[in-house]
Amino acid sequence: MKIKNIAYLCCMIMTFSLFSCMTVPKESEIPEEATAADLTQKAQEAFDSGNYRAARVYYETILKRFADDESACVAAQYEIAHLHIKRHQWKDAYTILEKIIAQYEGPMAMHLPPDYYKLAKIDHTRAAEKLRIKTKQ
Repeated sequence: MKIKNIAYLCCMIMTFSLFSCMTVPKESEIPEEATAADLTQKAQEAFDSGNYRAARVYYETILKRFADDESACVAAQYEIAHLHIKRHQWKDAYTILEKIIAQYEGPMAMHLPPDYYKLAKIDHTRAAEKLRIKTKQ
């Protein structure tokens, strides 16, 4: 029994060490010349390695630096919502997804990539179910 507890404790320490070593860049450390595509790539790499905080920094940097690029911004907003879903932060995801859907249902919809509308609707429905909110179909 003691050996089992010690092994469990060691696993927990190793897991904590792994996640505490994940670096999260400061926005000021991200090169100014990085394109939205570069930042998206960095965010996806961080996401794939489980470093959601770093992924969020890269997506938020896209929102700040490329605010005039509707396509890049809607993609970044969707990915931030997806990060919330991965962390079971349903209310935060739902709020962001509502804003994305509203953009697609507004006058600028023709300037937005169509894929994110469908993805946002799917995730919005899922978040609403988790929050027990009835939505229009």
